[in-house]
Amino acid sequence: MAIKARRVAVIGAGPAGAVATDALVKEQAFDTIRVFERRAVAGGTWVYTPHLPPRIPSLRAVVEGTADPPIPVPSHFPAETPKSEAVNSHQVRFSDTAQHENLHSNIVPSIMSYTQEPFPTTLSPQILAKYGPDAPFRHREVIREWVEGIFVRGGQDKLLSLSTTVERAEKKDGEWVLTLRKEHPGKDYWWQEKFDALVVATGHYNVPWLPEIPGLVEYDTAFPGRIIHSKHFRSGEKFKGKRVIVVGGSISSHEVLHELLPFASHPVYASIRSEPIAAFGWTPFLHPHIAIKKQITRLDAATGDVHFADSSVLPGGSVDHIVFGTGYTFSLPYLPHVQARIQKAYRRLPGVYQHTFDILDPSLTYVGMLGGGFTFRVYEWQAVAVARHLAGRARALPSIAAQQAWEAKRVAEKKGGKDYYSIAPDYQAFFETLAGIAGEPATGTTGRVLPRFDDEWLTAWAGMVKPKVEWFERERRRAEEEEAGRVRAKL
Repeated sequence: MAIKARRVAVIGAGPAGAVATDALVKEQAFDTIRVFERRAVAGGTWVYTPHLPPRIPSLRAVVEGTADPPIPVPSHFPAETPKSEAVNSHQVRFSDTAQHENLHSNIVPSIMSYTQEPFPTTLSPQILAKYGPDAPFRHREVIREWVEGIFVRGGQDKLLSLSTTVERAEKKDGEWVLTLRKEHPGKDYWWQEKFDALVVATGHYNVPWLPEIPGLVEYDTAFPGRIIHSKHFRSGEKFKGKRVIVVGGSISSHEVLHELLPFASHPVYASIRSEPIAAFGWTPFLHPHIAIKKQITRLDAATGDVHFADSSVLPGGSVDHIVFGTGYTFSLPYLPHVQARIQKAYRRLPGVYQHTFDILDPSLTYVGMLGGGFTFRVYEWQAVAVARHLAGRARALPSIAAQQAWEAKRVAEKKGGKDYYSIAPDYQAFFETLAGIAGEPATGTTGRVLPRFDDEWLTAWAGMVKPKVEWFERERRRAEEEEAGRVRAKL
């Protein structure tokens, strides 16, 4: 089913929203492009929110998949309503971000930046100290400013409506009707706008995901504040002298563990279900002050004890915090029919072809709802394919049946979670599929040109873990030498 939209709304002004907006503008095919962002500045998940007290209002709702529900909207528009916790609380709405004080990128600029927007060379003092002047990583604020700069340099900041939340997006008589809420001191202002098409770029780092562990919810009730998700980790200093378990074997767990080590009581326990993320292996955990444990199998709300798969137990009196670095789930409460799909699936965005195109409605598209590497570069390929698709210039998508078959095959092979929405290891195939849909820019337009997939990107990807692995190894050797020095001093 072909589409030729004239009015397009972009939801979200993070990295995905920025490149989607730029691709739409450069396509020179749309009368109206509007970008709605619920935070006060552009940057998306890279906006640091230390002023917002971190907390999960209901761990039960998170575990059961009912957190972040759609909120009631006024019956007529425009309207004004007083502020309330249900509508305005960052905790209830999961609008705080997962940024901690020292967060920096994990992917090298050559494959993380967009083809027309290279990353700045600015290095923070912490990154300089850890990795030296050739460090490939960038501090969180450098990345946020880079995102904002994409809007500003192209004059697209004029398309932005900040502090504006899309509370409902519904298709009525062939048009998308967006119910919008803008925060003002002491009140909310509501109105509606209509569009032909939507680009959803709100990401998937809002609602935490925690594994179903027997006793988890009861444990959280009995020991409030003991269970934390890595989204709400801000700095290691707040854990000074605390006895901590970190759950998970991927990047978030690496970061939390090594931020904690200078402050927390030793050892810091690392609970890993099976094998850690393959790119780093066990190196991040091979530190004399880290004790590796199997996965948690039960939490005892009566005693506080933590039980592990190897039958070992940490007594409740020796645990102050359990930090879950276990990722996130999808949540789009402003799209009720999509949210209903999400709640019936396991940690994935159902009904979507190539993580980008809604299978049943070609006017609904997604940018940035995937992972597995080449972040953010892959967003650019999605954005250009979406812009040309909505302009009626892209190559036709496969039939609905073929798109559904693609999804069914992926579900059968990957189930859900990271395996499903990751483009690894078939990076080139995914990039080329999107480039094939996008095609070349129309003659006489300024449409973005997608270069061919470059094997050098794979080389850069394969080598980007090296600086971090070397740092983990240096930290291990330093700690081992310090421990040896203490032993010699005692002798």
